Amino acid sequence: MTLMCEDQELLEGFLTESTELLEKIDDDLVVLEQTPDDMELLNRIFRSIHTVKGAASFLEFELLVKVSHKTEDVLNKLRRGDMSVTPEIMDVILEAIDLVKVLINDIKGNEIVERPIEGTIERLVALLENNEGSAAAATAPAEAPAAIESGDNATTMDTPRSDDLPPDEPEHVSAAEQVPIPEQVVPQVASAPARPAAAAPANVSQQSPPKGEELTDKSTVRVEVKRIDDLMNQVGELVLERNRMIQLSSDFQNEMNMDVFGEELGKLSKRINFVTSELQTQVLKMRLFPVGSVFKKFPRIVRNLARDLGKKVNLQVSGEDTELDRSVVDEIGDPLIHLLRNAMDHGLETPEERKAAGKTPIGTIVLTAHHEGNHIIISIKDDGRGIDADRVAAKALEKGLISSEQLAILSQRDIFDLIFLPGFSTKEKASDLSGRGVGMDVVKTNIRKLNGIIDIKSEKNKGSEFILKLPLTLAIIQSLLVEVGVETYSIPLTAVLETLRIKSEEFHSIGGRKVLKLRDSVLPLLDLSDTFDVQEAGEPGEFRYVVVVGAAEKRLGLVVSRLMGQQEVAIKSLGTYLNDVEGIAGSTILGDGRVALIVDPAKLIDTSS
Repeated sequence: MTLMCEDQELLEGFLTESTELLEKIDDDLVVLEQTPDDMELLNRIFRSIHTVKGAASFLEFELLVKVSHKTEDVLNKLRRGDMSVTPEIMDVILEAIDLVKVLINDIKGNEIVERPIEGTIERLVALLENNEGSAAAATAPAEAPAAIESGDNATTMDTPRSDDLPPDEPEHVSAAEQVPIPEQVVPQVASAPARPAAAAPANVSQQSPPKGEELTDKSTVRVEVKRIDDLMNQVGELVLERNRMIQLSSDFQNEMNMDVFGEELGKLSKRINFVTSELQTQVLKMRLFPVGSVFKKFPRIVRNLARDLGKKVNLQVSGEDTELDRSVVDEIGDPLIHLLRNAMDHGLETPEERKAAGKTPIGTIVLTAHHEGNHIIISIKDDGRGIDADRVAAKALEKGLISSEQLAILSQRDIFDLIFLPGFSTKEKASDLSGRGVGMDVVKTNIRKLNGIIDIKSEKNKGSEFILKLPLTLAIIQSLLVEVGVETYSIPLTAVLETLRIKSEEFHSIGGRKVLKLRDSVLPLLDLSDTFDVQEAGEPGEFRYVVVVGAAEKRLGLVVSRLMGQQEVAIKSLGTYLNDVEGIAGSTILGDGRVALIVDPAKLIDTSS
């Protein structure tokens, strides 16, 4: 059914406010489960649901009102001390919050769907009728749905009594009410023994937050007023320089003294370069988004997985305020969730296994983010069993993913990389959870699409760390321009380790492969003129240039004709027909109007190894 609303502005205000309130609520509920005596936190959660219910009631979203009203009642009993926070009660509340998010997403999509909400309502009513909140209460009485459909419909529209609200809650809650969202609280998740999860409503997952939970509108981004002011100031500066350029052009046409013209043009060029750089910085800042918007869903995922797996987990999160481009934020969620599940399922042991290994029964997962130059580094580290390199190698051989000859020359780090091969898995039996190796090729592919790299550190029985290195933005990069025959290529500077000027006679061949002895190691070489089938501009000279690039611990020397210098370039897509060219990540337009292809170093390293 298509949604009709007479006041579109009021509807948009409701959606914006509800989204803001619900974005933080999962994390708050997980923290509340660990600190049930935190009345300030409980009141904040209650106010959030109360606000959503009040606005939904005003706009007559009946399904949303029913679910949020019963959820509010359960939270109110917790506030009054009539009930105590237990994992079973929290399961039902989280299920209800998931359903609220799904219903709000239906409204966002301009469609009202008749969702099956009775099961969730039933479980909420059962909690209300049994103040002890026992597991038996989760099987709701048969008469509960009838009570919902008939008697309580009018009640759901009532404004709560003043004694039901915390001291700072107003009698009437409008759609425009603003409730401050607190700063991130680092959660600690310790599960109870594994047990069957409560039945979930359709389209609502108990394993991890559903797709409907992604409430943030990806077509918009919230920007601080100061950043807009700074941008406006730089635009004003650019207008002044444009006027100066117009005047200078007019003076030139009027036969201005060439010496004076050259001097003024030089000043103008420097000034435009400065203003453009500042303008670019301000625009990039407007696109920056805290990575915490992705991290906020992880405490809930860890809690659910810990209960399903019968494990105890302490999740430590830091660096949530670290910012990166919105386009990157939108893409890293799935790879990070996959890595987090791997750490839970394969990395951490059960409490019994940890005790037997001399460890604490509670495993630890540390999720961090920080800036490093023009990159953001995200790390997922666990103190679990680590990766067994011998087992990984044996499985790769068993599945025919690698030959014994290839395996013989691999380092331990190279063996770890085998888990990224398509079809690799050390699990004997597939499960609903992603295991280390199941789909890890997809994780690496997604990271590479972002021009990022993924590295692994692991020690058996000590734990593992997966490190992601991602660019702050996908739009503009620092690059090294090189000449290959008659063509110009751009190599992302982040992958460049060093450049060398080498005599052709210093190149050697081992097993048909061109290599170079570099200090105490042998560097494999790749001649870009051969790789991209580029014609040489004349006879090769005495010297060639080698650009050493790296991804994780792997190194490769790219042989080029000439180094042209560094330049900041804007990345352009090659379009639908050329987007799968091997070793090419995109293109850019140079100052003279020529098109230069952007090399994909990580892909070249993979294909050449």
